[in-house]
Amino acid sequence: MQGLVFLKKKRLWASLLFSIILACQSVVFADDIDEIREIIKDGYYVPVSQEILDKPTIDEILEELDPYTEFFTKQEFDEFIKSIDMNYVGIGIIGEQHDQGVKVVYLFETGAAIKTALQLDDIIIEVNGTSLTGKTIDEAQEYLLGSPGSTAHLKVFRPETKETLAIDVNRAKTEIAPTVESAWLGGNIGYLRLNSFNEESVSELQKAMKNVGQVEGWIVDIRDNGGGYLDAAQDVAGLFPGVEVALIVEGQEHDANSFTSNKQNPQLTGPIFLLINADSASASEILAGAVQDQKAARLYGQTTFGKGVAQTVFELSSGNFFKMTVAQFYTPDGYVIDGTGIKPDVETEIGEELKVAHRDMLLLDEETATLSGQKFGGAVPVNVEIAVHLNGVFSADTLKEKVSLIELGGKNVEINVEPTSLEGFKITPAKLLKPESSYLLKIDSGIKDYVLSFKTSDKIEKKEPTQVKFLDVKATDFFANSAIVLYNEGLLKGIGERKFGPEIQLTREQAAVFFARILGLDTEGVVNPGFSDVKASEYYYSSVAAVKKAGIMNGKSQNHFGTGDVLTRGEMAALLVRAFQLQAKGAAAELGVGAATPFNDVAKSSFANDILKLYQSGLAGGTTKTTYSPEKAVTRGEFVTFLYRALVSQGNSEDFAVVSVE
Repeated sequence: MQGLVFLKKKRLWASLLFSIILACQSVVFADDIDEIREIIKDGYYVPVSQEILDKPTIDEILEELDPYTEFFTKQEFDEFIKSIDMNYVGIGIIGEQHDQGVKVVYLFETGAAIKTALQLDDIIIEVNGTSLTGKTIDEAQEYLLGSPGSTAHLKVFRPETKETLAIDVNRAKTEIAPTVESAWLGGNIGYLRLNSFNEESVSELQKAMKNVGQVEGWIVDIRDNGGGYLDAAQDVAGLFPGVEVALIVEGQEHDANSFTSNKQNPQLTGPIFLLINADSASASEILAGAVQDQKAARLYGQTTFGKGVAQTVFELSSGNFFKMTVAQFYTPDGYVIDGTGIKPDVETEIGEELKVAHRDMLLLDEETATLSGQKFGGAVPVNVEIAVHLNGVFSADTLKEKVSLIELGGKNVEINVEPTSLEGFKITPAKLLKPESSYLLKIDSGIKDYVLSFKTSDKIEKKEPTQVKFLDVKATDFFANSAIVLYNEGLLKGIGERKFGPEIQLTREQAAVFFARILGLDTEGVVNPGFSDVKASEYYYSSVAAVKKAGIMNGKSQNHFGTGDVLTRGEMAALLVRAFQLQAKGAAAELGVGAATPFNDVAKSSFANDILKLYQSGLAGGTTKTTYSPEKAVTRGEFVTFLYRALVSQGNSEDFAVVSVE
């Protein structure tokens, strides 16, 4: 755990820092103890009795003081500083003790060894002529570490091939862990994780902010961050708008001093959430207390460690070091941190901090309605299908623009939206979701956000291939969705035993049946339409009568309907315009079809104005980029597609409600 430390060289160094407590095996020098007694008497944050000061060894004196007061040899202090800066100079590996030497179990990405022939599971048996056999990790480390640029001549045994290799590694600074990690989260939220408060913290944070880019808000993560330098904490506090004071420090004389934040440019923008936990200590608690007191961020997680005392490091005359608690620090509003910690504004379960904060930020200041369904009461398979029912008619493309599926703590998930009925849709992830993860489905209705939260299992649900009623309709056909929807709505029937006949050209009487059924025309109380080729005994008689009465279809002549004749694309345009009362928009009516559409083959067609209206309504394109082909026959597959688009275009509205999810 890191702590607040004042660093002095022979009592002259003046910078403050937060440090990591190391497990030290102190080497006691006879002339150190008297110097340490004097330092304790003059500056320990509470008075110390002479009885304690007179104890015969440094270890016995330290046993009577707080756990953050420590003695370091020079080597131990060097390691202590490296742990704060999260780096060291060496060959860039993590090793474990082995009978023959040191086994390589990890290669740091920023280390020197990863650029050489050294591999995982190799055993380093010798460094610069010194055998590592029988040495402990601490003993071996003395030979593996060194100054930057120096060469470690390694003798390596590779168990996989039974080879003994000579590998040279030029020692270099190795980052144990990055000071800052960043990510772009779903919903355009920025994420910054700060692992230590050191000299690079602010510059690394600002670099990460730039890389993430413009976002709607920031989640800053200081979980498990044990601290670092005080001036770094003041710098980081300066990234938060509105934070003027970083902390208050009170020393042995009970004189309270206020430490301001160091204002940064640029600063974080938008709402800011800060993640904390029980291992967020010292500098992390300074930052948490400062932003909480000054309402610069909302805190998520668990109460912090509760280390609210400051230490100074003294370099002793012998070259060893003594770290001693010299003060207690408080939040800007004067709240005690030591032994208490900082309580979050929103307490979460351990490990759920980021997910909860991400969810809350996605829904911040939004009017929401929570959706639920029986199958979402537990974990769902990673190939989950979400059935959504609306109170209005929408196209799948329009709805897709309003739907977001976001992994909480992660990114947006690509989805597919397929219509199952005029008001029903199936939402599926384009790829398998992550197992045992949390997700948020958000549907923006224009008035409120409908929200469905769910978790995934590690299961994949076995699914049957998409079934279409008709054997001659594949799910990948351009007309498949239209056929599925109209069939499910009871508006489409086949031409035989499970056959739809999508490539069959549509006849005029079939078109009449389609329109009568889809528009819900009265086919019971009809009068004779007066066409000699439409007999009362035919299945289409009442439909032809209904569409004539509605003014949608007339005959090819006064007493001849044109039964058996195929419907052309020009005729189809006219029927759709009449049935759905389509109108030309803006100046297009005056410009004419040639100027307002890309089609060069319709100007002389008797259906030119109808084609213009149909094109502008987005219900039908051309057979090519420049031709509409008004005389070309319409297939049944094309016609159901046009009809479905027309129904959707009539039903679209800006606002809607989600009725249910399943």
